[in-house]
Amino acid sequence: MSLKFWHNRGITVRLLTIAVLPASLMFIAVAVAMYATAINDVRRDVTERGRLIATALAQSSQYGLVSGNLSYVRNTLQQLVASDSSVNCIHLDDDRHRTVASSCQAAQSSDQTPIEAPVHIESLPELDLLDPASSGTQLAETSQQAHPAHPMRTIGYVRVTMSASPIFEARRGALLLAFALVGSAAIGSCMLGLRLTRRLRQTMASVMVALRAIRKGQFDVQLDTTLPDELGELQRTILQMAAALDAARHDLEQKVRSRTHELRLAVDQLRQADAEKRRLITHSNALIEEDRKRVAVEIHDHLGASLISVKLEAAALAAKAQASGDEDMASNAHRIQRTIELIYASTRDIVKSLRPEVIDTLGLSMALEDMVLGLDNVHPACRFSFTAAPGMPDLRGEFAMQAYRVVQEALTNIIKHAGATLASVNLSLNEQGDQLCIEIKDNGKGFNTRTSTQSGLGLIGMRERVASVGGEICISSPHGQGTSIHLTLPINRRGDK
Repeated sequence: MSLKFWHNRGITVRLLTIAVLPASLMFIAVAVAMYATAINDVRRDVTERGRLIATALAQSSQYGLVSGNLSYVRNTLQQLVASDSSVNCIHLDDDRHRTVASSCQAAQSSDQTPIEAPVHIESLPELDLLDPASSGTQLAETSQQAHPAHPMRTIGYVRVTMSASPIFEARRGALLLAFALVGSAAIGSCMLGLRLTRRLRQTMASVMVALRAIRKGQFDVQLDTTLPDELGELQRTILQMAAALDAARHDLEQKVRSRTHELRLAVDQLRQADAEKRRLITHSNALIEEDRKRVAVEIHDHLGASLISVKLEAAALAAKAQASGDEDMASNAHRIQRTIELIYASTRDIVKSLRPEVIDTLGLSMALEDMVLGLDNVHPACRFSFTAAPGMPDLRGEFAMQAYRVVQEALTNIIKHAGATLASVNLSLNEQGDQLCIEIKDNGKGFNTRTSTQSGLGLIGMRERVASVGGEICISSPHGQGTSIHLTLPINRRGDK
């Protein structure tokens, strides 16, 4: 938990902690050590003083205990208690621990250290006063010995109760002064640490501001690079990185501008090529239609006239044969006449296919309806239908011819590849009335518009014709669900009304 808390802190909190915490802990440790040392010193001094007082009183009170003259001892005890506040009580007991003299402070301290010292005197040799001879002999023997130590006997006890509080109170000022000095040193250390931390924090703050600016793409940042330490190296590195990024950005922008210019030129070239392609397609279609028109006129004027002339001659031959009674000749002449009529009808169909005159005479809508009805009559396996929205404009000219050819190609593909039984052509305008909408549907087997070979030149030609008039074509052909072709051709921009 503590590590997680530390990891979640910012650099400011960490720097302040590093600056203040060690000095604070050192101050607390030194203060506790000084306080404990002072208490131990005071207690040791009190104990030593108590032993010294007890020992001195034990020696000085020997005579009083032996003689029974205790007034001098009492005066001594009172003077000691009065002169030394650390002495709480002094008791002089006999050998049976009965107090014979005592003196105590008026105010008793709770902190008491008892010290006891026995009162000893030397034991005297036993002499028989009634037998002088033996006494003299004992004295002589005693004097002749090597002065052995006489045994000591206890005649009383000195009990001294010491208190460390007065001495500790006396040393409190010095201890407080020491605490003040240590605290001042700790505060000075904290202030120095805070000052260094503030400098480091200011440097880090400027570094963070520079990094945020670099992240936003602002590489013109200012940092103090005069510092000789790691902070200066960090700031110099950031400035070098910003300069490198700025140079890379400028280089990339230059490359992007150059590439964009190249792409624009390529797009313009593609547009020009597309426009040129459309113009070429339009011109090519116009030339094709012109050639078809010329061929249709040639077939109609020359071949048609020749067939009519042959038909008339066959009719005259048949009449002449019948008049002469030659039935075989008449039958052959009639057969030639019927063949010429079939050839003439086929010629008219070819002329109509090459140049549908109904477009120029009745307009696009009637031309499409005529083509659909003709296909419906010729191909009974598939029913063809045509619908046109009310109010359709009278569209003629090159625009109408291109639309007619696209529908013609679509219906031809239905006949050749779809295997459909139903096909429909719907003619309408959009809501604004500036676009011609043609929808061609069938219920055939459908095909893949991307991969099927059926969509080869036929669909390519349809798309080129639609593109030549600035229109759009959309082909949808789900497998087994028929094909739907939507044409959108702008009519206002062509002026074909």
